[in-house]
Amino acid sequence: MMLQSRPSATLRAGFLGLSLLLSGTALAQEAVTIRFVHTNDIDRMSAEKGRGGFARLATVVKEEKAKGNAFFIHAGDTISPSLLSGFDKGAHIIDILNHMGVDAMAPGNHEFDLGDAAFRARMAEAKFDVLATNIVDGNGLPANTKPDKMVEVQGVKIAFFGLTTETTPIESSPGTIKFSSTVDTARAKAKELREKGADIVVAIAHTPLAVDMIIARSAGVDVIIGGHDEHLLAFYDGKVVLSEAESQANYVNVVELSVNKATKDGKTTVTWSPNFHIVDSATVKPDAEIETVVKGYEDKLSKELDVEIGTTETALDSRRATVRGGEAAMGNLITDALKTAVGADVALTNGGGIRADKQYQAGQKLTRRDILSEMPFGNTTVLLEVTGAQIKDALENGVSQVRELGGRFPQVSGIVAEVDVKEPVGSRVKSVKINGQPLDPAKTYKLATNDFVGRGGDGYRSFIGAKSLIDVSASQLMATQVIDYVAKAGKVAPKVEGRIVLR
Repeated sequence: MMLQSRPSATLRAGFLGLSLLLSGTALAQEAVTIRFVHTNDIDRMSAEKGRGGFARLATVVKEEKAKGNAFFIHAGDTISPSLLSGFDKGAHIIDILNHMGVDAMAPGNHEFDLGDAAFRARMAEAKFDVLATNIVDGNGLPANTKPDKMVEVQGVKIAFFGLTTETTPIESSPGTIKFSSTVDTARAKAKELREKGADIVVAIAHTPLAVDMIIARSAGVDVIIGGHDEHLLAFYDGKVVLSEAESQANYVNVVELSVNKATKDGKTTVTWSPNFHIVDSATVKPDAEIETVVKGYEDKLSKELDVEIGTTETALDSRRATVRGGEAAMGNLITDALKTAVGADVALTNGGGIRADKQYQAGQKLTRRDILSEMPFGNTTVLLEVTGAQIKDALENGVSQVRELGGRFPQVSGIVAEVDVKEPVGSRVKSVKINGQPLDPAKTYKLATNDFVGRGGDGYRSFIGAKSLIDVSASQLMATQVIDYVAKAGKVAPKVEGRIVLR
């Protein structure tokens, strides 16, 4: 009698593989883990209260890349409104990012704050892929940008494309650069990339959350790495991932996909599942290399900016919700300074242009850095000749998004307005006084504002075409005028006093 030996484990596996192949059963590779390390809306170089900044972000990026199959993705808004950008038009930010190994970035609306020439110059300096899929400069994409990017990781093809909100001409200063529909672009590009063999399609979308959701529901993408709203967000509906990482690298989102790719009867299927890891940057140590680069730029700033100019005898608050949601003492200080500087009857500036997002105690010394931090865009002050009707229309625009904390909220000087936010948009302003007298719709007034608002930015279209009383080439920086105003007074005491009354 012969003894029959049992097949070895290796041989059994071979028999099983052959059997599966002959029966047409799918053969799947081992799951591949892919990581997207995500930041957005970061223009502040250094940490604040131990959180955020590029050096801490760099630590997270390096740690995740050390695990393998990791991509560092930047969802835009970075070269402005940084403090130093008022001097070098954002060149320092690109230099820092060039040291950090960015894999792909989509421009945000703030990439255009300093004009189209500055945008082109910064993109030319970038040593990483800038995906400007819906941006048109002349007859095509801006120089040194790409419409998309495809990479392969262990047999999985990952495609990226970038979207910049088409509201950029309202929110920023892109000059001749145009923006096609983000939703239409996303649908067409996702289809194109699938046809080219993409297994995973990633939209890097600097777009409002409402647009993100339309893209998620209808564009055929797998992952949306978002910016613009500055939410801390990790969303998955069973089909599409949406991530947003708040701002300033205070938090860093890491999106992990476990991807399985299988082939059956010549047809390939891809399935995946997500995992989210939100890193509080206060829990990580700054990366030494990037910290050194940042310190060099901070030292350059300090010599010029850390100079005391005066004292505020009252508390000031420039937090986002304060300057976009109602009258703010900081807004009153700024607009009083503008009105004084150019001899205007009234002054108006958009609350979204006040950016330091901080509080000052009564009795606190103010420095050049404080003022430039509040107004980092490099805007100049223009003096316009406008009618009372134009001022009324401007105020209606300014309070049209107060519930949404829109950046257009008006901080004013020489104006007292009563507003009923329960009324429909366009009919909320119930009364207006100009320097104590009822507004006369037909009367002409001299209005001081920033050049962005003066050319219709943030929806202030009523000012488009208004007669300019100061040549644009001769206009001065808003920040310089506020610095001079504080320095001349020595002590200032702005307070909320009923200039914009919300009911």
